[in-house]
Amino acid sequence: MKDQFERNITYARISLTERCNLACKYCMPANGCKNAKEEMSDDEIESLVNALYELGIRKIRFTGGEPLVRKNVLDLFERICPKYNIEWAITTNATTLEKDAKRLLNAGIKHINISFDTYDRQDYKNITGFDMGKAQRGLKTALSAGFEKIRVNAVLINEVSEKQIKKLSELTLNYNADVRFIELMPIGDCAEWSKKHMLYADEVLKIMPKLSPCEQEKHSPAKYYKLPNAKGRVGLITPISCNFCADCNRIRITSDAKIKPCLHSDREISFKDVIFDGERLKERILYAVNAKPEKHYLNENKFIARNMSQIGG
Repeated sequence: MKDQFERNITYARISLTERCNLACKYCMPANGCKNAKEEMSDDEIESLVNALYELGIRKIRFTGGEPLVRKNVLDLFERICPKYNIEWAITTNATTLEKDAKRLLNAGIKHINISFDTYDRQDYKNITGFDMGKAQRGLKTALSAGFEKIRVNAVLINEVSEKQIKKLSELTLNYNADVRFIELMPIGDCAEWSKKHMLYADEVLKIMPKLSPCEQEKHSPAKYYKLPNAKGRVGLITPISCNFCADCNRIRITSDAKIKPCLHSDREISFKDVIFDGERLKERILYAVNAKPEKHYLNENKFIARNMSQIGG
């Protein structure tokens, strides 16, 4: 499945819910999820996954909001993941992993991204609105649970991240995990907050001068580095200072059954009306893939209307 620029699309991110049990200032608008849209049913998600698989999608990441707050979501994973030869992944804030990690693994989800910006308890509460305890315990559980690939994603926030970059990076000394620092993306109602708190990824290299470039992954948005004798890697994701659109291999699907050909575009293609018609659903997906733009326009101050909590990142 190729788009009009000959990029091979093999990866889909499916948002399972707009709801979240945190309220991160760069992601969740002030009114929270009060206007959350109707979520796809389990049957609709299974029909979607089947169509994506038949079209050549071989990696699916479940996102949110916080995907693990969806009702009976672990039952959904146990129902669909064993049926398909797909690389299953999830992005989570780790607050439920202390109890959920083992069941996720057993369901077939082997790759996990954990959003965790800071070890500072007060900064964590200021950013998320909640105490850090559950997330910290969940992160610790995940790091030793046996996932094939673990990534800790830390959003770079001015006057917060500078004192956390070293501590987070040093997780890679003891764990075969990636710690990735992500530049803020000014999106939706949170765009002004993000612009005011922008911190660029080159700050990581200034604070951690011993980082050296290592082998890169073609379709990864991150540029990877390693500390001497580290088990894992440190990644920098730079959507503002340097886009990575030429190697984009993904589409994003919202929890209310719309395909976003590009994270940073307002264009959306609904498939709700054809969700149980396999052939028409595949036609709609192919149409959306062909609508992928050549690049995003974040660095031209063209920001999108949906909030990050509605897209899944």
